[in-house]
Amino acid sequence: MKSFLYLSLVSMLLLSCEQPSEESASRPEEKLINLSQEQLRFNNIKTGKLKRGVVNHKIKATGMVDVPPNYSIKLSSPLQAYVSKLLILPGNSVRKGQVIAHLTHPDIAQVQKDYLTAQAQKQFLEKDLERKKGLLSENGVSQRSYDQLESEYTEINTRLKSLENELRRLDITPSSVSTDKITQTLWLKAPIDGVITEIFRKTGEYVSASEPILSILNRDHEHIELQVFQNDLRKVKKGMMVEIRLSGSEGEVYGGEVFLVNAQLDEETLSSNVHVHPDENFPDIAINSVVFGEIVYQMDSVYTMPTSEIIREGNEYFLFQKTSDGFKKVEVEVGFNDGENIAVLGPVSVMDSELVLIGNYYLNGSIVPSGNN
Repeated sequence: MKSFLYLSLVSMLLLSCEQPSEESASRPEEKLINLSQEQLRFNNIKTGKLKRGVVNHKIKATGMVDVPPNYSIKLSSPLQAYVSKLLILPGNSVRKGQVIAHLTHPDIAQVQKDYLTAQAQKQFLEKDLERKKGLLSENGVSQRSYDQLESEYTEINTRLKSLENELRRLDITPSSVSTDKITQTLWLKAPIDGVITEIFRKTGEYVSASEPILSILNRDHEHIELQVFQNDLRKVKKGMMVEIRLSGSEGEVYGGEVFLVNAQLDEETLSSNVHVHPDENFPDIAINSVVFGEIVYQMDSVYTMPTSEIIREGNEYFLFQKTSDGFKKVEVEVGFNDGENIAVLGPVSVMDSELVLIGNYYLNGSIVPSGNN
């Protein structure tokens, strides 16, 4: 009886050993792939050992091309007037001091007349003061009368200074004003170098004081303002590298650098501006154009493979290893993937072996499971 039980147990163990496990049954055995040198060249299969590279940790953000406030100007009329002539159109380049429009109004002439009148009054009072100063010493005029005249002189002198400042505000040189040169036309000049972007008034239209007539844009200090959200903002520091892509442009990447980080969040969006200086090769595109930025806040030096070469099957990752008998598909442990490169962490047996660096997906498509001929 004991012998029978013993033989039965041995038979059951032998049968269980012959049963394939679920794991091995789920994945068919894969054959080694052998390719000739000609096939390797034709399919551009490249092999070698893993090399150390950089995997970048990035913050994605959307932004716009912009210029500082002092480089985007709305030019206004210094006083109420009519636009008598426009000498430019949107898109025209202008230089600082260039005449770009004519404004006309009687008030322009009135300021010049008031200045000439005040100047004449000052000259008259100066002579009168000099004359009465001599009479005062001889008691020919009262001290009160002299003091009154001196007060009038001070008042007219103050008014004259005020009118001089008003003329300069209108870009009229006070010394050039004379009775035969009074004009009611004002020349409006460009305050900066730049390009005309908008014209808000037409010829003949009335503009009140401080009402904009046109806008000028100077692109010398063009930059990018990225919107970074609260959770990522603490990672951003001045000097960090930025990768910039244009809307509608695939593949082209431009470099840049973080220059300023705004410390205040927008209450509605909970984001803040990050001021980026693009590299010199950044193209001339319209101000307010949308751009996409990736701020590199951490760089890991690790063994890497191009992301496009790693074969992913579910939660597992594979590469092909070159052996003396052919190419063998092996599982690898991976780390961070920045979209271009992925960190390869193990196993140790793979790290120092010869792997397929280019062509893994071609080899993966060439696998024929055993039993399928």
